[in-house]
Amino acid sequence: MTTYAVTVSRDEPWWVAVVAGLPGGATEARRLDQLETEVRDLIAGLTDADEDSFDLTWEYALQPDVEESVHRFLAARARRQAAEEDYAAAQLEAVSALTTAHVSLRDAAELLGLSYQRVAQIRPRRPGEQAAGRASEAS
Repeated sequence: MTTYAVTVSRDEPWWVAVVAGLPGGATEARRLDQLETEVRDLIAGLTDADEDSFDLTWEYALQPDVEESVHRFLAARARRQAAEEDYAAAQLEAVSALTTAHVSLRDAAELLGLSYQRVAQIRPRRPGEQAAGRASEAS
């Protein structure tokens, strides 16, 4: 499958997309969410290909201060996601250790600063045990 590299820049009020290596391969749209449709239509028209028969890679050429802010945000979002995954893993590990040590769910909740219901949701189930509230559904 052919992949086209698309560089997007801002030319107020337009977002301008230029397809690398494709003569006449430029289009514009007022909103970013409209740009992929425009680019696919352009490439299909210039190459006589179906709009879903090729891939696109996107590069954004923004003003340096804007680009820096966007990159800082994306990096912070990635760090937050990693921290959330670490938090969830540590939470499960702590609840599992407390459950294995025969600490009650209410005491585990108190120790961890979680609600009793949250501890009950994430604790490991014993083989054959159903989640709370499921017994009536199984009947």
